[in-house]
Amino acid sequence: MGEDVAKEVVKAVAKEAYEDAAKPVVKPTGELASLVPRAVKAALQPLELWIMQKEYNIERTRLLLEKKLKDVPPEHIVPPEAHIAVPALQYISYCMDNEELRNMYANLLAQSMNVITKTGVHPSFVEIIKQMCPDEAKILRYMSSNKTVPIISLRHENKSGEGYYIIDNFSNIGELAGCDNPLEINMYFTNLIRLGLLLKAPSLSSLVDKSLYTPLKEHPYVQQQVERCKQREDEYCNPRLV
Repeated sequence: MGEDVAKEVVKAVAKEAYEDAAKPVVKPTGELASLVPRAVKAALQPLELWIMQKEYNIERTRLLLEKKLKDVPPEHIVPPEAHIAVPALQYISYCMDNEELRNMYANLLAQSMNVITKTGVHPSFVEIIKQMCPDEAKILRYMSSNKTVPIISLRHENKSGEGYYIIDNFSNIGELAGCDNPLEINMYFTNLIRLGLLLKAPSLSSLVDKSLYTPLKEHPYVQQQVERCKQREDEYCNPRLV
């Protein structure tokens, strides 16, 4: 009888000791396991919000298309090609808060729903818009009614004509078009040329009317860089606008 009791006591003590030993490990592991679902939920929350707003965005797109197609005869309005409409609807939902890109996608969808113009809509147009920023869309809109865009560059040169560019392909079109970052115009030009939406100006080309360059030469940003060049105490002492 005494031996049986002793065995039960040993079992109880062993069990309690095991549970105590396991608690420090089990508790943090449990907490870690509970953090994983919360982390996943937080990571997916933006997507959940997008899904919740999807129907709202589609309704806004429908209203935009009604405006775009209001002058098109009803019999000319046809379903768009899925390989154009589906990605366009997807991307337009991402930029509902940006008027410029939203308008470009809406125009593309409207053209793809017009039996007269839909053959001219290529699937690559969706990808082209996707690779543009809002400021670049503003520049294209401005250039649609203003064909002449003067640009200048500023070189830092020594007396032998050797040097480097401080400003390359500067234009005030960023300000005229209402860009959020007008001084990034060279980067915008580079991307639009890469996309085939602008043609690169031939080297050494120049507008006949030289007065068009005056606002650029007198621009505060250009003048600031000129003054910085003049203050440098090295062999490159001659800032030159080209």
